[in-house]
Amino acid sequence: MVEAFPEEVAFVLHTLRAVFHTDAQAKRQGLSPAERLLLHQKESGPRMKALQDWMARRFAEHTVEPHSGLGQAISYMQNHWEKLSLFLRVPGAPLDNNITERILKRPFCIGRTRSSIGR
Repeated sequence: MVEAFPEEVAFVLHTLRAVFHTDAQAKRQGLSPAERLLLHQKESGPRMKALQDWMARRFAEHTVEPHSGLGQAISYMQNHWEKLSLFLRVPGAPLDNNITERILKRPFCIGRTRSSIGR
């Protein structure tokens, strides 16, 4: 998708990179969940709003075909926006679910041994 839509992908990545940077800043500063929420509302809220508006404009202005790869990615984000932006409304809500995924994968990895890998 990057090759087909380099500017669009760059915009989304630039926006999300800034949001994750804000989250890293909150962690470095040792902010409480409530303080982190306020920081994200101030710093990330406008960025996420700009991303949401940008996505809506792509379809409204017919600059992205809804069934294209980019259109499907935008639709996915729009359909899951409430969950993807939960960190702007709920103290302590994570930006990603990496921890959850690691916990879910752990029981499956524990039983694997070197000899069973690659069979």
